[in-house]
Amino acid sequence: MSNSVYGIALSGLNAARAGLSTTSHNIANSNTVGFNRQQVIQQSRPSTGSDIGFIGQGVSIATVQRVYSDFINSQEQKATSDAAFFSAKAQQIARVDAMVADDASGLSSALSIFFGAAQTLTTNPADLAARQNFLSSSETLASRFNGLNTVMDELRGATNLKVRDTVEQLNNATSQIASLNNQIVTALNQTSNGGPPNDLMDRRDKLILQLSEQVQTTRVDMADGSTNLFLANGQSLVVGPTQFKVQTQVDPQDPQNLLVGMSTNVNGQERLLAFDSDSLGNGALAGYLSFRENELTEYQNTTGLLAARVGQAVNDIQTAGVDLDGNPGNALFSFGSSGSFVEDISRVVPNVNNSTANPTEVSLRSLDLSKLSAAEYEVQIVGGVPRYREAGSDSAFVPANFVADPGGDYYEIRDPAGAPLLSFQLDNAAPQEGDRFTLMPVREAALNMRTAIDRPSEVAASSAINPSIGNNENILDIAALQNSRTLFQSNNSAGVSISDGFNQLVSRVGNKAREFNMAAESRETVLNQVADSRDALQGVNMDEEAANLIKFQQAYQASGRVISLSKELFDQILQMF
Repeated sequence: MSNSVYGIALSGLNAARAGLSTTSHNIANSNTVGFNRQQVIQQSRPSTGSDIGFIGQGVSIATVQRVYSDFINSQEQKATSDAAFFSAKAQQIARVDAMVADDASGLSSALSIFFGAAQTLTTNPADLAARQNFLSSSETLASRFNGLNTVMDELRGATNLKVRDTVEQLNNATSQIASLNNQIVTALNQTSNGGPPNDLMDRRDKLILQLSEQVQTTRVDMADGSTNLFLANGQSLVVGPTQFKVQTQVDPQDPQNLLVGMSTNVNGQERLLAFDSDSLGNGALAGYLSFRENELTEYQNTTGLLAARVGQAVNDIQTAGVDLDGNPGNALFSFGSSGSFVEDISRVVPNVNNSTANPTEVSLRSLDLSKLSAAEYEVQIVGGVPRYREAGSDSAFVPANFVADPGGDYYEIRDPAGAPLLSFQLDNAAPQEGDRFTLMPVREAALNMRTAIDRPSEVAASSAINPSIGNNENILDIAALQNSRTLFQSNNSAGVSISDGFNQLVSRVGNKAREFNMAAESRETVLNQVADSRDALQGVNMDEEAANLIKFQQAYQASGRVISLSKELFDQILQMF
């Protein structure tokens, strides 16, 4: 019957009905997020040869396909990851910006009050009220350092929570994508013409786009209909119906940090292979990790450096003078109870990959606070010798400078001009090959800073050379620290004052906040433009669908009329016989 007028008309009727159904489906999903409009692909049936030539046999439906562009969708995924990365960093750094620039929580006012109290004391160094005011301002300054560090620790913890939440969302998305891969492959194998399950594929694409907000991925579409996803570092996320979960773990060596990675088997034991932010490309997860590893660490270390430098410089002057009772001055600030200034202000974090049997131990020996920056240093044992580089840097490890000393051999980390920045000792005679450590020279300074004296008479305002009651030489030296260039003197630079050092921190944070805000806004604009392009091509256009309804309705009616005419002709033939 397919080669009859009736069969031809019936094929047209079926094609028109499929067109009406598809158009209705498009209209019904016009507001469905992630839906790509669909269209019926028709093709003519093979013609039948006859004495008068080939006569057409109607129409068949090749498939129902969705309107989709691989290029636009890959652009949207990339733009989504970029926008999420800078948005995450902008959100976090905004909190730091508000904190350091605020008089109630920042250091600017506390430093001004402290040096102002010292200047006031210079006019009458024997005045107990002025001495008490100086002590109170010292306590305020130490408390402000403590508070600023505490808030940064809290922000580090809040960032860790965002990292954990982001990983949970990531794993939820990859689980659903793996399940949809299985459903799509199964559906493709069940159709006679291999037609794609468009709505399942839309759901998968929507999940992949949502996943792109969490982490940047590379997508590889397979011939069987499945889609494989990989992280920017090449690690598999989804392969066919299999999900590879990203995991989080509190760093056993540094509980303030949350590690992100994937489990791997090392010598029969499950270990977490941790990722760093640079290896993840863009996305919110990389943004949070990057902020924590870079900006937050820099700002917290700078705060620690300022606390340590203020404390050390003031203590050096205070202990060189005499107090109101003629006794040698005691330190004004303390940073711990170990008896070692360097140990109290610093932290040494061994890497989680350190050997478990007889691990190498490192201890900081000395610091030059006038030359140090906010950098941390990663130390690696290679050939039994420590090599170092700035933490987070991609530069090569360089050998630490060995110094033989009767009190114990040690190693130096030097600035580009060759001046020693800090020194450390290996506490093992035979350090373990491959062991790594992170040296944080000033991380604990702001946290541990306290005033060490509580009586006004203990303020050493006078010099030891001229210890008269009216002598103000020592307190003058403390007041002069406000403008003395005692910071960042490395590489033959002139250095900056303590006040300017904090102002530079405020400026850096503010500039970074503006930079990330502008980057987030520009990436959001790009994302919106790509989304508009996608909607223009793949979205449902109600005017177009309305026109299609009329077109397919008329085709349906016309095919129906042909069927009716075919029946009338057939009846006439029967009457003839």
